[in-house]
Amino acid sequence: MRVPIRLLSAILSVGSLLSQGGGAVQFRDWKVPSATAKPRLACSELGSLTGFEFSVYSAVIVPASATTPEHCRVNLMVQPEVNVEVNLPTAWNGRLYMFGNGGFAGESFEAPARVGYRSRGLKAGFVTAATDTGHSALAEPGASFALNRQKAIDFGFRALHVTAESAKRVIKAYYLNPLSKSYFDGCSTGGRQAMIIAQRFPADFDGIIAGAPGLYNTGIQLSRAYWMQGLAQNPFPAEKLGLLAKKVYDHCDAKDGLKDGLIDDPLKCDFRPDRDLPRCAGAEQAECFTANQIAAVARIYNDVPRQGKRFFPGWPLGAEIAGPNGQSGWIGQEIDGPNGPGAWTTYSRNFIRFFLAPGTPLAGVTDADAIARFDIDKDSERLDFVRQILDATDPDLSAFKKRGGKLLMYFGWADPQLNPRMGVEYYEDVLAKMGPATPEFARLFMVPGMFHCGGGVGTSTFDVATHLVDWVEAGKAPDVIQASRIVNSQVVRTRPLCPYPQVARYKGTGSIDEAANFSCVKP
Repeated sequence: MRVPIRLLSAILSVGSLLSQGGGAVQFRDWKVPSATAKPRLACSELGSLTGFEFSVYSAVIVPASATTPEHCRVNLMVQPEVNVEVNLPTAWNGRLYMFGNGGFAGESFEAPARVGYRSRGLKAGFVTAATDTGHSALAEPGASFALNRQKAIDFGFRALHVTAESAKRVIKAYYLNPLSKSYFDGCSTGGRQAMIIAQRFPADFDGIIAGAPGLYNTGIQLSRAYWMQGLAQNPFPAEKLGLLAKKVYDHCDAKDGLKDGLIDDPLKCDFRPDRDLPRCAGAEQAECFTANQIAAVARIYNDVPRQGKRFFPGWPLGAEIAGPNGQSGWIGQEIDGPNGPGAWTTYSRNFIRFFLAPGTPLAGVTDADAIARFDIDKDSERLDFVRQILDATDPDLSAFKKRGGKLLMYFGWADPQLNPRMGVEYYEDVLAKMGPATPEFARLFMVPGMFHCGGGVGTSTFDVATHLVDWVEAGKAPDVIQASRIVNSQVVRTRPLCPYPQVARYKGTGSIDEAANFSCVKP
């Protein structure tokens, strides 16, 4: 059966999945220092912190388990509905580790991915903090919370700042020792949050990890709707994704001088669907593409126009390939999956209905016609407001730099959900604004073959958190990050990740699956 390619992956509508960056191994390589900081009062006494700013509704000791040490868990709510969880280990290393959200946020603190972040932070001796950004994904699924202006603002940026401030206040009350350093870690929506913090609240954290940041949020959402309109006109059959991937990789793989199943930098490949895909002469056949199918993929690869100008970058090559589950990265992402609408469809519908439409002619639009009625060339009365609360595109990071902050960004070149060119173009804007000294406080690492926050065919398992701590506290900037590809629990390839614009180049001898045989060089 032919499945039409409408758009990005299905189940993100409630924001209940938190994207995990770095292969879920943060702090794996960090030598945990001896924890000497001790509590000054009983965990239950933290309830007395309740005041006008927030209400502590739970403060209990959680016994040690196989995954976490003993800690005091504090649940509080900042007005009007920003729920915050702070976990304070009995043996504390003096630092705070806050992690971000996924999708449209609103996740339970017991969602598996959030538990993973919390466990890794606590095992390393950090106080951990997290927020639901002011709403519950179960009660207000998708972006429906955004009909409430305050909740939209809380999701956009406010919840991040008040969570950091609340966590620090709890730390100050609980421990004898003062807080030494604070770190933020997020991927996807969490990556956008990381950039929001660096730009809006530069004093909140000493070190920030921004993985696959959806920093130009309005741009990606409007572009998704534009691409989905094109795919509605020219559906693409899922069964031809394998052929598409083969043609792309045959054309691009060896452009870096090494045929290794990876596209090192898709922007260096001159692949053109109208020229490089075999065209069916007559009726559709398995080993060729119709004119409509070629038009479908060309629309995705090409830049998005708005009012006659380039609005958003076209999608890089590489995500067409099958990942660890045997499915193309486009399945459930660019292409609707067998279980329902893909992520591009779901996100753009939610964005149009609940962020863009209120108070405009689009008000009351339904899922069924949200994308069809959207016109990318028309201004919306709400667009400026939405940009102000969601986008994190300001390249002026001077305040963050001035206070000694360090920013470590990473993005998978084969990300099928958030366009990696956002990360590259933003970093280039920062370089232009901040000058050649930018790498002294901000670095970007691009990961060939990696899907969204992990997975794919690249070396997508790496510990960025340890590198960030070393950078902040020892002045050791990451000149290379060692990464692995793990298949069936076995390491099958290692590679160095290099600070942009450097790339990993094969030295000419030895296994291409061993990082030692590569070096970081300028392209």
